Amino acid sequence: MKAIILRRPRCLELTDIPLPRLTEEHHVLVKVAACGICGSDLRYYAGENPWALHTLGRHIPNPPDMILGHELSGVVVQVNSARYEHLLGQRVGVQAFRTCGRCALCLSGHENLCRETLHIGHAQGWRDMPFYPGGYAEYCLAWADLLHPMAPHVAFEAEAMRDILGVGVHAVGRADLPAGGTALCIGGGPAGLSIAQVALARGAAHVLVSDPSPLARQIIGRHPGLAAVDPTQESLAAALRRVAGQAECHAVFDTVGSAATFEEALPLLAAAGTYVNLAVQSLSAPLDMQAIGSERRITTSSNAFYRDEREAHRLIETGAVDVVSMITHRLPLERYAEAFDLLLAGSREAYKVVFQMDEPT
Repeated sequence: MKAIILRRPRCLELTDIPLPRLTEEHHVLVKVAACGICGSDLRYYAGENPWALHTLGRHIPNPPDMILGHELSGVVVQVNSARYEHLLGQRVGVQAFRTCGRCALCLSGHENLCRETLHIGHAQGWRDMPFYPGGYAEYCLAWADLLHPMAPHVAFEAEAMRDILGVGVHAVGRADLPAGGTALCIGGGPAGLSIAQVALARGAAHVLVSDPSPLARQIIGRHPGLAAVDPTQESLAAALRRVAGQAECHAVFDTVGSAATFEEALPLLAAAGTYVNLAVQSLSAPLDMQAIGSERRITTSSNAFYRDEREAHRLIETGAVDVVSMITHRLPLERYAEAFDLLLAGSREAYKVVFQMDEPT
């Protein structure tokens, strides 16, 4: 099969490799129809390990020969047990992670932090392999009990966005955002827009999304109920007063994670509000302890629960969110270099790029 291999940092190669081997009863083979390029993929490409940083709190070197891509959908073409033969031919979204279910974190309801996670799209949890499975390929290994059957009206590219939407579902859950509340999203990329749409779907009255990119604000502006903010022209406090009538909010979702965003946004939290940082990195930021009085909280958001993935799937299926509007470019695997160049360009020429394969039959 054709697959894009990350040989080493900043070295991608399209090549032919063997099909993934199904070695467990619940293993299935999915013919990939669509796979999104996530912002974390750009970090793996650069040599970082964002899953380890966000989940374990430390960097772990990546092995060579990873197949990136964890935002994928397709058709089940092979199973490894008669128990799952009913899945053959089904259009499905693929959950890209599997946790152990046995550790203290899993048993206490924190499976998103499981240290034994297996993850499609990078090397986490897999033992030494010739090629680590991912969605930038014609076929991908998946788990039969972690598939999301698609309704006929849902497009493959829409279901592929379920993974990033699940991250948004989890982040909003970290904030306990009240119905009728105000949410501020710092950073209007696909993660920020996913969070904003989930907040709106859960009953927020005002949702603001701040991003300096004209392209990002243009896409955010297509969504009724979301207010796009240009931070180069307007302070966050002024934007909140303009949109919500007061310079405070019940939740801040920070996908930038800089000292500057922290310093500007933390004082805008209302009493009992929550600041959710999704961009964990090693930096120092000043903290006035008075700013977290009145039971204000600072927390982080990592990955997603299984139930977050299911909710994201339902939100897409019911049309409660619009994820297709994120996609600005659709390219075949053969144009992988162009895809990465578009996303890495300083001028931000693309918002979301999806690899589209031939429609599975």
